Amino acid sequence: MTDETSEKITMKEAIRRKHNINKVLLYGGYNVKEISDMEDLTEEQYSEVNRQLSQIRKHWWLFPDYFWVIGIALSSLCFFYFHQNYVRISAIVVVSYCTSQLAYRAGLLYGYVRGYKSGHEEGIHKALGISDDEAS
Repeated sequence: MTDETSEKITMKEAIRRKHNINKVLLYGGYNVKEISDMEDLTEEQYSEVNRQLSQIRKHWWLFPDYFWVIGIALSSLCFFYFHQNYVRISAIVVVSYCTSQLAYRAGLLYGYVRGYKSGHEEGIHKALGISDDEAS
């Protein structure tokens, strides 16, 4: 598009044309708006994801999250209460380990939810025969 033609189209007109194109393009009998609505997770799917996350929290790890929080709190108290270097270094190591365990768990759960959503979207695209270029 050259500068001369782009000056002739207003923003409102460009948005209207985009919406018209999205209505005309059909994939498996669905337009773009309907497909984007299908890509969003329903309440049932969100509740299933939350159920699976609670199962992961219960069965994958030996110690629950509050164990690591207590470890951080106790090690922090030891760091400030005792003045020996070996106690302070040990407290720093324990705080670092407990914090990294909590961060690892949060990242794993976050990645699980992202993967679930991505798999849902890709499944819809595959079922309707939408390529990656068309999806973007």
